[in-house]
Amino acid sequence: MKHSADRSGLRFWGEKEMRLEAAHLLDLMDGALNEGLKQVTPFLSLAMREWAESILRKERLSFMTEGGFPEVERVRIIIGPWGETLDAKDANISLLLVRPSDSRTQLEHRQILGSLMGLGFQRDVLGDIQAGHGGFYIATTAEIAPFILEHWTQAGREKIEVSLNSEKPDVYPELGLERRVTVNSSRIDALIANAFEVSRSKAQEWITQGKVRRDGLVVSKAEAEVQIGEIISCRGQGRIKLLECSQTRKERTAWKIVLFRSQRH
Repeated sequence: MKHSADRSGLRFWGEKEMRLEAAHLLDLMDGALNEGLKQVTPFLSLAMREWAESILRKERLSFMTEGGFPEVERVRIIIGPWGETLDAKDANISLLLVRPSDSRTQLEHRQILGSLMGLGFQRDVLGDIQAGHGGFYIATTAEIAPFILEHWTQAGREKIEVSLNSEKPDVYPELGLERRVTVNSSRIDALIANAFEVSRSKAQEWITQGKVRRDGLVVSKAEAEVQIGEIISCRGQGRIKLLECSQTRKERTAWKIVLFRSQRH
């Protein structure tokens, strides 16, 4: 008798696009449950990854994550029947190294991601983008790597050189700065403004433009309240990890955070 993964968890996702992505993951789980075959997900955001892992544990399926780098945000999950031996190679990830043709110029994350999306790719076939010695490393699904190598010649206005990286990526370490910020409330716009030392209106502008994510999900409301343990990312700026929260004598909220001027996207 066939067994299907519990679909009730789909109610967690309010946006139609996210529900469709989650439903696809459940279909992959059904394949492992009923056919006994290994399955590999697309690259997942942090929030989708955590949701999927909770379902996988409930369904007693074997799984492992792989993103091409240590300490990545975006990963593919390899799924197999309970007790199945899994291998990171089953994730079918290729690492590409891109550098500007003109050594006097520098590339930026937005140029790289924007030009890849301009080639017609969806975000779920692309993993993390990390800066390193000699250029930027990009994790992609192995299926699209040949096309990128042949057709990707420009990022923004810069001519580029792209190669398949077969060695251990020499990425720059991601250094976090521990800080204490004091705000009037735990609204996400107030925290962002203080952490990145910008105006409240600038923080709200980032939110309106869809540049702010909380645990991988786009934030749409500036008044959203943040919680301990969450990771807030601001495209082009970095990330904030929320460690502790306390009240000051003047009834303000003090947050202990780690601020990462991230080299990933």
